[in-house]
Amino acid sequence: MRAFAIALLAATLVALTPLKLAFCARAGERMGAALGVFPFAGNVALRLSRVRAGKGREKARRAPEAKSKHRPDAALLWAVGRRLLHYVRFEELRAQGELGLADAAATALAAGGMRSFLYAVGAATGARVVFRVRPDFHARRVDGELAGIVSLRVGHIILAALAGIWESNRRHAHGKASH
Repeated sequence: MRAFAIALLAATLVALTPLKLAFCARAGERMGAALGVFPFAGNVALRLSRVRAGKGREKARRAPEAKSKHRPDAALLWAVGRRLLHYVRFEELRAQGELGLADAAATALAAGGMRSFLYAVGAATGARVVFRVRPDFHARRVDGELAGIVSLRVGHIILAALAGIWESNRRHAHGKASH
């Protein structure tokens, strides 16, 4: 009985553990995108993703791999993803850099539109938004980064996966797999 109680406590702690997912996309001299995952500490995850994105992903030359005949079930991925989005919480959105397009009016519209979109997402989700994009009306360039921190719990991932599998199996059983 004691072992069961310890196992139940451990499973509960794992299920309640918040995971912080940080994303970072860079444009400019060094282009790259990365994802950092760390339990509890969003800033650590953000630093990990920035380091990975800053290195730039160079395509390594490898021998061609044999194509796998097994493809992931799109309906299953959609069912899991749809359920998981309900539990995702944005904590921070950050855009910084310089933006310049061919036309000054287009530059102003693009910078203003980006700012409005990020602040609208921040208002809808409760995320902290930092916007430091300077419009460059004289040169054509895109240089900067878009980063953010998203939080969700391990238990929610497990529940979304189980519910998505159940829904996918139910669809296949009732002949609605092509839905």
